[in-house]
Amino acid sequence: MAKSNLYGAMVLTAQDMQLMIIDQKSQVVLERISAPLHLGADLFEGHRLDPSVGDEVIVILERFLQILRDYHVTNYRLVASHTIARAENIDYIRDHIFIMTGETLHFMTVNEESLFAYEAAAQLLPDFDKLISGHTVLMQIGASMVHFMLFIDGQLLLTRELFLGPMQVATQLQDLEHRVESYQEMLSDYLHSKLVSLYQFLPEQRFDRVILMGSKLHLLDHLIPRGQRFVELSLADFDQQFQRVVEMTPQDLLNESNIPADQTNEVLPLFLLLDEVFDHLQVKQIELTDFKVIDGCVIDEVGHHHQNAHNTDPTSQVMLSAAYELARRFHVDEQHQQSVVKFATQLFDRLKKLHGLGAHERLLLQLAAILQDSGLFIDSTRHAFHSEYIINHSEMLGLRADEQVAVAAIARYHSSETVSADLSRFNISMANRMVMVKLAAILRLADALDDSRLHKISSISVSIKKPQVIIRATANDDIELETWTFNKKRRFFEEIYGFTPQLQRTGRF
Repeated sequence: MAKSNLYGAMVLTAQDMQLMIIDQKSQVVLERISAPLHLGADLFEGHRLDPSVGDEVIVILERFLQILRDYHVTNYRLVASHTIARAENIDYIRDHIFIMTGETLHFMTVNEESLFAYEAAAQLLPDFDKLISGHTVLMQIGASMVHFMLFIDGQLLLTRELFLGPMQVATQLQDLEHRVESYQEMLSDYLHSKLVSLYQFLPEQRFDRVILMGSKLHLLDHLIPRGQRFVELSLADFDQQFQRVVEMTPQDLLNESNIPADQTNEVLPLFLLLDEVFDHLQVKQIELTDFKVIDGCVIDEVGHHHQNAHNTDPTSQVMLSAAYELARRFHVDEQHQQSVVKFATQLFDRLKKLHGLGAHERLLLQLAAILQDSGLFIDSTRHAFHSEYIINHSEMLGLRADEQVAVAAIARYHSSETVSADLSRFNISMANRMVMVKLAAILRLADALDDSRLHKISSISVSIKKPQVIIRATANDDIELETWTFNKKRRFFEEIYGFTPQLQRTGRF
């Protein structure tokens, strides 16, 4: 039987559960369904979910599974937003879902959700590259969180996540709505106070355009023409809508829109949030879309379906761009960084027969190489440990939780001061640990090749002659320090691969 090209994604959020089925070959969407859920108040107020939530999810899930069977879809995934993963009792609900349906609920990280937002916009918006060629903000607005991605001249400048989703804000401040003299003014002050942590990282220049997407933008769906998935608005268009909204009562909203009664209190926080951001960034043009995280989930899977040998796809490039920007925040030496990334990538490509890894592991190595010295910003003593902490506690665009742990560990293990054998503390599978140490061993050698930070080695060639790996370095100066450091760091490589690296210099000085 021929393998099916169909893929199904199911996404559980604080307000609904969605199903999407796509033909990966033609990229035609065959089915798109949404069913409402009501998890927000319980989740945001008590950090727990009512046990009945599991039963509610199971009813919807069984209906979705039947639709998947009707389409003969065998390749599918059930995921939940990272907000739901924060619930204290989520493991019990997850186990209940598994017992009743046999399906495992996976959790997205904030890094994955940010990447899915980018992939949805990049794939579904015409001329996306042109749209981000100036100064552009991509905002993904969910029930609890708002993701910001800021682009300047096509390059990703910053990613940031804030707990400012309309449902989150409305739930947190609901007790004040009828107790303060001006709820709107108090709400504006609250939003501004939280946005300052974003503003402080921005250059002092205006942003031309904002791209809006996310689950909570259904509150603005009426502005998108029927049959379309996006529309361009001017700031004047938005201001007109804003003035209407701030003057409306909850009953007005019910009468004039299709907003559910339990969501009318989210409209004002949403519009005040947008108004604050637009004013501060001096936005002139708005791309309003109905794109959701599930679009990005599916697009990402289709991308993996067609993945090439090396990580040259736009998704990998934006992940690398985000890592470079994070490294700049910690004042990483860019020339040394470039040398290490170059040598690490070359060693990976030329040692493929030994490590047997693929394009995604290559990307993980590059991310670790970019950030391996970020810990020097904190302290030069044991800086590799500080680098690990920074990576584990930063937004690393696109990475799963276990991948972020692995990248952090690879960066930590680039230092010869790190104990080689201590792997038990890493809460990842043995297979992932082996990937981690294989990549760390390569990164150690790459770092040693520019140990003086003087960039003496211009290029390398690699040959495998058992029991040795011969690395010939073209240099027009002595590389005594690099050779001494290389010989110290190669022991880890020997432990992992069973081959002894030898560094030989070519060229005159």
